[in-house]
Amino acid sequence: MFVPVCLAGVAGCGGDGTGPVTSGPVPGWSAAPGQVAQASRQPVYARRGDPVRVEIPSIGVSSTLERLRMGQGGVLTPPRLPGRAGWFADGVRPGQPGPAVIVGHVDSRTGPAVFTRLGELRPGAVVTVRDSHGARVAFKVESVRAYPKVRFPTKEVYGATPDPQLRLITCGGGFDRATRHYTTNVVVYAGLVH
Repeated sequence: MFVPVCLAGVAGCGGDGTGPVTSGPVPGWSAAPGQVAQASRQPVYARRGDPVRVEIPSIGVSSTLERLRMGQGGVLTPPRLPGRAGWFADGVRPGQPGPAVIVGHVDSRTGPAVFTRLGELRPGAVVTVRDSHGARVAFKVESVRAYPKVRFPTKEVYGATPDPQLRLITCGGGFDRATRHYTTNVVVYAGLVH
């Protein structure tokens, strides 16, 4: 499985708590004469450790996570083992603002792989990611889409978001024996459970 990647933006880390909290007024900002300064309602998200496990009970997935990097030609290198998922380590950590990316194989030469049932997910399904500090962050599936690899919507999938999002990606569609690759990518869009 090869997924084209072009990150439109990577958000920075926030506070040291364990979840979203409301921030106070912006430091250095004061109200103009006649205005009242109001506290910002922008959430500040906890700094997270590296993700180490993903769990998707509704499709029987419980996998450790391999750190993945960009390979040649700007292509995300897939996990080495078909039974293990991987996290794009140069991107956003799950639970931080922006789209965190976890990928896995749909199958291997010997049979089904970690994300073989990813396309079966439905809106409302829960995905949990555990980090290296033992903290868990839960996401709820919002949609599942399939895209032809030749028209993969990079900006839509990887573009910056103001809130924590999760993208789960695997291969799908038909298998092209000439190229030895699947023709589509299945992308699961999930948002943080507050």
